Amino acid sequence: MTSSVRIAVDAMGGEFGPSVTVSALISSLERHPNVEADLFGNKAAISVELDQASSQVKSRISVYHSDGEVCDNDKPSTVLRQKRDSSMGLAINAVATRQVDACISAGNTGALMALGLINLKTLPGISRPAICTTFPTVEGRTYVLDLGANIHSSAGQLHEFAILADLTAKLLDNIANPTVRLLNVGVEDIKGSEELQQAAILLESDSSINYSGFIEGDGIFDGIADIVVCDGFSGNIALKTTEGFANMISVILEDLVKKNWLARLALGVFSRSFKDLKNRLDPSLYNGAYLLGLDGVVVKSHGSASRKAFGHALDVAIEAAAHNLPKALSPLLQAKFIDITE
Repeated sequence: MTSSVRIAVDAMGGEFGPSVTVSALISSLERHPNVEADLFGNKAAISVELDQASSQVKSRISVYHSDGEVCDNDKPSTVLRQKRDSSMGLAINAVATRQVDACISAGNTGALMALGLINLKTLPGISRPAICTTFPTVEGRTYVLDLGANIHSSAGQLHEFAILADLTAKLLDNIANPTVRLLNVGVEDIKGSEELQQAAILLESDSSINYSGFIEGDGIFDGIADIVVCDGFSGNIALKTTEGFANMISVILEDLVKKNWLARLALGVFSRSFKDLKNRLDPSLYNGAYLLGLDGVVVKSHGSASRKAFGHALDVAIEAAAHNLPKALSPLLQAKFIDITE
């Protein structure tokens, strides 16, 4: 692992811009004394938020002005033609030039993917990167990908995603032989699209992958798979549904406590358990997803992320940078795909 880390932050990304991104970064740097940061965006807007930082934290932050911002409705092609010098474009370029070890943005996902592909390229044997994060389970957590980078994925790309996640779980979680499953509408072998059927054949024939069959959406949380692979369309629906359900449960619990004195009494007795449950259901603690497969660390945060949620995404970026994840993956992938083609 790297002893010190430098990250680039697209300060203008997301719905709230510097009021969230810069504020969260300050808190993150207070928790991580070995981390430095480059902020990209409107210098005046960034400076307002930096006023709350201590001199010690400020000494580890450099600010690079950019007049350009990537909007949520910008097409990736437009961004590539006209906005490479935007705050997002400059942050990704900082990874490409090795100025920083990782970058993070809460901005337009399509633009982030396009800029990442142009500036960083993909790792050996990987045709398209995938958005990858972890979901909580009763046993711990599971890696799920793709969560929206590729609406349609071929069987070969699903196989690539499985390989990427398998190596990542081994590197980051020290899992010797991660179990891999394909997200499907049923667990029976005959279920699913032609792409899923072909992907299953590829995974079954890959002796380095511990493929364990199909999994349905409700099975993701049972802890029966370390990795769940899917196309970006299915994955994004699963992600947003999970977040919405978790938020609903939290609201219901809080409402019950407010309305019922017996519930408030129980909360006093079981306050620690209630707090633990609320934390496990808090989507902000799972914010931050890798664009796994790029030759550089790029982390995507939700556009509507709160300061707390963006802070967790920063933790994800710092962990990946500290492990130098792409550099660690590259020789493993090169050896892997040489074996496949031989």
